[in-house]
Amino acid sequence: MALRKSNTSIIRKDLMIRIFRLILQEKTEELDRIPLLLKPRGRDPWRCCLHKDRAVLKYKIMSILGYAEEDETDELTPLSWYGEHARGSQNRYLNLISEACSNCPSASYVVTNLCRGCEARPCQVNCPKNSITFKNGQAFIDTETCVSCGLCMRNCPYNAIQFQPRPCEEVCPVNAISTNAEGHEEIDMEKCILCGRCMQSCPFGAIIPSSDVPQIIQDIKSETEVVAIVAPAIAGQFRAPLEQIYGAIKAVGFTSLYEVAEGAELTARQEADELVELLKQSENPGLMSSCCPAWVDYVEKNQPSWCSSISHTPSPMVLSAIEVRKIHPNAKIAFIGPCLAKKGEARKDPNVNYAMSFEELGALIVAHGVEVAEQDPYSLNENVPELGRNFALSGGVAQSVSTLLGMELKVHQVSGLNKETIRQLKRAVKDKKSDFFEVMCCEGGCVGGAQTLTSASESVRIINS
Repeated sequence: MALRKSNTSIIRKDLMIRIFRLILQEKTEELDRIPLLLKPRGRDPWRCCLHKDRAVLKYKIMSILGYAEEDETDELTPLSWYGEHARGSQNRYLNLISEACSNCPSASYVVTNLCRGCEARPCQVNCPKNSITFKNGQAFIDTETCVSCGLCMRNCPYNAIQFQPRPCEEVCPVNAISTNAEGHEEIDMEKCILCGRCMQSCPFGAIIPSSDVPQIIQDIKSETEVVAIVAPAIAGQFRAPLEQIYGAIKAVGFTSLYEVAEGAELTARQEADELVELLKQSENPGLMSSCCPAWVDYVEKNQPSWCSSISHTPSPMVLSAIEVRKIHPNAKIAFIGPCLAKKGEARKDPNVNYAMSFEELGALIVAHGVEVAEQDPYSLNENVPELGRNFALSGGVAQSVSTLLGMELKVHQVSGLNKETIRQLKRAVKDKKSDFFEVMCCEGGCVGGAQTLTSASESVRIINS
């Protein structure tokens, strides 16, 4: 389960605000003091001691600035140096900080003190491996022979047996996280699809993304033309009218602003054209949506035989960037969206220079001292299509394609890519009964992205209000 609101996310946002504010004020030398300010002497530590807490904060700050622990060749290098040489996401989109990782125990079933040592002993009777014995009137599970079938937990009348997962490993849909020889978790970036679930689920805040915002700030300060292209899901983020949100984005220094909803409509039209051709075939394998980069990455890395079914249409971000580049040929283009996966996609596209999340945008707005609700409305193209804005919500892509074709489609919809929905997808692909596969890696669609400011349900409520 992702920890949408937790102390780790609050700390991450606080660090971003402090870092961005100091860079804006050209006071990077004060970055060295952040760990001391957050964990002063006399404050109760989160971990074993204040020194450990400060070390973790140091590596989190380094991560935001684009550096990992292994980049630290000299432990005496101050944070101010990293601030002066911030390098953005580059190829390091996500860092797992070993200093912060708590070496969670391996996933297993455990007996809690709710066990009554009952005469029925259904846990023991139903165990297929005879892994349960009783000691001093309480059940005991032999982890060497246990096969984690869960029958003991399901049969206990007192709910005394619980499954204890490793949170990051449990939520990763592609098994990209495993334990290394030192007992710390590590991310295999060859498998990782940048869904961000591990970052959301880690109770110790050991997984943290890098940020392009320091580079964006420097470009803006140097009067470089920096154009923002904004994902439709922004509408549910700040509890303010869309025009005021755009006003806040302009207030932090972006030269121009465009809605990715326009690119989304182009995506819908091109995918509709592809589907028309596909429906003419005697055996229709179904067209798979291409706008979620984490989903596309999943297919390329795990289901290469499906690649031919993925739409050849570029994502809304890419199509928007192509159009904006025609108007602003010399500008730096920054995509503002809800997820980590867009950072990887932006790095592959020559028309997109930066990708920043809603979480980073919120931190930048606060660092500037801008109040969203107090901004003068900034209106964009009044003809922005609602079809494109629908892409923010799960079901929106399929609905847009269906509307353009003027027909009902047999749609297999995935709202959240996880181990169960992947199994369902495999069955649906094998059955060949779907015209269109709309797959969104995040629950609820883009409004549920890993780096949004509000939950998917709250975003939907704001958008529909």
